[in-house]
Amino acid sequence: MSTGPDYIAAVQADSDRIVAALAANREGAIPWSDTWTVQDCARHVGGLHHVMAHVIEGRPTANFSLFKTLEQPAASDPALGPWIAGGTAAVVGQLKRTAPDEPCWSWWPEDQTVGFWARRVSLETLVHRWDVECGAGVDIAPADPRLAADAIDEFLDIFVGLQRVLHTSPGAGESVHVHCTDTDGEWFVEFPAPGERVLRREHAKGDVAFRGSAEGLLLYLWGRLPADAAGVDIVGDPAVVARWPELAPSI
Repeated sequence: MSTGPDYIAAVQADSDRIVAALAANREGAIPWSDTWTVQDCARHVGGLHHVMAHVIEGRPTANFSLFKTLEQPAASDPALGPWIAGGTAAVVGQLKRTAPDEPCWSWWPEDQTVGFWARRVSLETLVHRWDVECGAGVDIAPADPRLAADAIDEFLDIFVGLQRVLHTSPGAGESVHVHCTDTDGEWFVEFPAPGERVLRREHAKGDVAFRGSAEGLLLYLWGRLPADAAGVDIVGDPAVVARWPELAPSI
């Protein structure tokens, strides 16, 4: 990918839209969840922002144990919106003041830097912004294709890799090609054995191909929309398509 997305600006913009959706319809149901409402999802994002501000400030040893001491308003509290905005201001401030290569705890052993969290907080906020706007029934802002493509990369690299190890997910050589149609982004992911995955960022023929806009692919891969609703074209072996949730367990 050429010019990378501005993670800090994206955190601020998407968080602002989360707060606006909360004000519009805080009790709207999040479509993919049996329990979450807009206010529950918004509170989750606010908690992440508050804790990450403290993790970055207390680097390199501060970690998610801070969630145990975080004081959070109830989801139904009218002060929830300002509390979320305060957490966003805090984490954005920390990210602006701190170099991405500064050492910082993370749960991903391959990247223990502040830059990991700039990306992770941005992409988490992006997906949940879609959730709350959809749940609130307000206009859903289109995602920056570069940011959505980066979220696909994170999903296939970090989350699929992590989930396959945790679940010892099956695999016997199945392969999938993922191709963005509106921005740079192609991935070839193979599942050679249980718990393993090989990822290459290239064009290659797989047993199955997922093709669509970066946002559509992201929403499909994250389980937010079925392929047809997300505008994702799927070609290839139907058996591998049917096994995708097993090959790449949901987050």
